[in-house]
Amino acid sequence: MSKSFTLQVLLGTAFVGWAAVSSSAADATKVQSTEIGVGDRAPWFTLKDQNDREFSLEAMIKQGPVAVVFIRSIDWCTYCQLQTVQLSDNLAEIQATGGQVVVVCYDAPHKVKRFTQRRKIKISVLSDADSKTIDAYGMRARTGTGDQTGSAQHGTFVIDKFGSVRSKPYLTSFEGHAAVDALVNALKEVGK
Repeated sequence: MSKSFTLQVLLGTAFVGWAAVSSSAADATKVQSTEIGVGDRAPWFTLKDQNDREFSLEAMIKQGPVAVVFIRSIDWCTYCQLQTVQLSDNLAEIQATGGQVVVVCYDAPHKVKRFTQRRKIKISVLSDADSKTIDAYGMRARTGTGDQTGSAQHGTFVIDKFGSVRSKPYLTSFEGHAAVDALVNALKEVGK
């Protein structure tokens, strides 16, 4: 085999590998490019919580506005764990608005169950292990490799009884009460 032919084969193989990686990156960008805005119809989803109960957005909105809180990981993200504990600790205040709150993460059901049992979490933490809901809302994190692939960005969508996104508060603090206040105010506004 000539050196020229070997070089052509190597370059061709490298190009095919590069094209596959580029195609995968382009596909990932397509998944992430969908952004749900205020006024848009919220994508329907049905996911299971830590107690293996099924939650469908379509059924939840019939009971009042719903805050869908996306977190990166209930398993490895300390901030996400603290935020979930804070929301759970303030569940009565959130429910007093007539609204509901659910947390969505990409973690496997057994990881969700382990954390919620250990920390006695009262809110529903929904497992989106295949990241389909995360992708439908355009919330896939743009960083992360290995076990972090498929995780969500932090963000919240408040959805009214008609299935429309009415607010997108970015709840970033588990300290103090500002994040809970923002969520409570958004649910109150939507519930009017």
